[in-house]
Amino acid sequence: MPFVTITTWKSDDDTAAERLMSAVTRAVHDATGAPLDKIAVVISEIPKSRWSEADVLATDPAFPTLSRRMSYEKDPT
Repeated sequence: MPFVTITTWKSDDDTAAERLMSAVTRAVHDATGAPLDKIAVVISEIPKSRWSEADVLATDPAFPTLSRRMSYEKDPT
């Protein structure tokens, strides 16, 4: 039984979540042949205040740039 977990930022867009789960279910079915009633998809939503990349909180206005840094010593290029 395929069990897919998607971890993403918290969103209030239920329609987008439904589209995502449907698309993932179809992709798993097409790729594996698993019956639909054996495919589970779960979306785990994390608030931006509890998400960091490269030691930068997702709530930081500079997150798109700073989260790409490779070390503490230099800015991302």
